[in-house]
Amino acid sequence: MKKAYIFLAEGFELIEALAPYDVFCRGGINVKTVSINNKPQVSASNKVKVEADFLISEVTDFDNVDLIYLPGGYPGYENLGNDPQVGAIVKKHYESGKLLAAICGAPTVLLKNGIGLGKNVTAHSSCKTEISLYYNYTGNAITRDGNLITSIGAGHSIDFAIAIAQILEGDEAVLKIKKGMELN
Repeated sequence: MKKAYIFLAEGFELIEALAPYDVFCRGGINVKTVSINNKPQVSASNKVKVEADFLISEVTDFDNVDLIYLPGGYPGYENLGNDPQVGAIVKKHYESGKLLAAICGAPTVLLKNGIGLGKNVTAHSSCKTEISLYYNYTGNAITRDGNLITSIGAGHSIDFAIAIAQILEGDEAVLKIKKGMELN
């Protein structure tokens, strides 16, 4: 069973974090949420409060996780990008060749930490100018370049999560996910 962590920062986009959580569970991926704050309760950009499974300070097995997933949302993606511990964990994860996912504004976290410079990425259109300086901005709904996978925004959260599940668990998992969600 593959293992995934979804990082939560104050102001994260609810659908970008919890739709993938649901999809990953349906696909048999062991997924957990990780609060980057010093408290388990994290407020989404729309003020919905979510109780994270772990605090970032409690996690000791980042080397054994297959996916780190960064949701966007404002100011969530800025809070992720401004946290040096998040930057170090994400950079090490990416450089080890493991799958790194970022959606909406979260690809700016990559930029702030010098991750995957020059790669093909997509991000929310509000980040296009900044991202285009250091990456090949595709503007596609989903873009994969090696072990980096990005998505343009909230409306693509389920499709993005299914694409990630396909990479991690394959066709059988995707069929199970789609059947359970009536996407067949």
